[in-house]
Amino acid sequence: MVSIAKPLLANEKLEKVIEILLVLFGLYLLIQILQKILGGSWSTEDIIIALLIFNLGATFTITIALTQLKSDYSHLKEQFKSLATDFKKYVGKK
Repeated sequence: MVSIAKPLLANEKLEKVIEILLVLFGLYLLIQILQKILGGSWSTEDIIIALLIFNLGATFTITIALTQLKSDYSHLKEQFKSLATDFKKYVGKK
């Protein structure tokens, strides 16, 4: 089976960039937390603020993905409704 990669739209590219930046920021925070545990690094308040910002970014990313899934689902819902209507008409004719 040959799979053809579809080109990413501009908003999909932006989402991928945001996700990559969010992962990199999370890894940086993890390093800072480990350095704090071992001694040194940022102050505790700075780490807490950074974690809140990371949480906010993760929430936005999840919300965008959820919104896309719901919109895709509603599109399929309309298609299945149309298919069911056509099938009822077909069965009714027999």
